[in-house]
Formats: sequence, C-alpha cells, structure tokens
Amino acid sequence: MSSKTNVGNLDTRQELAELVRRRAEISDTLANLERQIYAFEGSYLEDTHQYGNIISGWDRYLTATKSGVPTDKKMRKFKENERLFSRSSITSMSAVTGGIVD
Repeated sequence: MSSKTNVGNLDTRQELAELVRRRAEISDTLANLERQIYAFEGSYLEDTHQYGNIISGWDRYLTATKSGVPTDKKMRKFKENERLFSRSSITSMSAVTGGIVD
C-alpha cells in the first residue's frame, strides 16, 4: 500500500511542477502582450493626437482640416493618463516597468 502512496505523491508533485511551469510561461506571455499594447497605444496616441482619436474624440479633426494647420511635432505629445488600454490590466504597469508580474 505504501508504494501506491509514494507513486501518488510523485505524480502529484510532477503535476504541481508542470502547473507552476505553465503559470510562469503564461505570466511571461501576458507581460509581453502588455508591453506590446503599451508601445502600440503610445504610437497610436502620438500619431493621432493632432486630429483626434478614440480617447480624446475627433473634435480637432474638423478645425485642423478647415484651417489648414500644418502638422506640428510639438502637438504630438499626449498625457500618460490618456492610456486607456494599457492601463486596463492590473499587471500592465509592472510589465511595462519591468516589475514582477504575479
């Protein structure tokens, strides 16, 4: 009977080790995805800041196209609080800053 118990414990430990390994892989994948979302969102906000975007609306689009305002690189800045998508996850800031994702 004790040999069956030892085999059962060994299987349980192997299963636990596999689950821990899978959890680490999933955490790494999640962190990579969150870094990509952060980068893509920053690019989107910079590219669309002058005319408008999904976050700030498109009110400036009509005024900028009617008045013929030239594109200004200074106008391409955005505020960090405009990051709606990359801030929607609890672990996103730790993934972007290199912190531990748990």
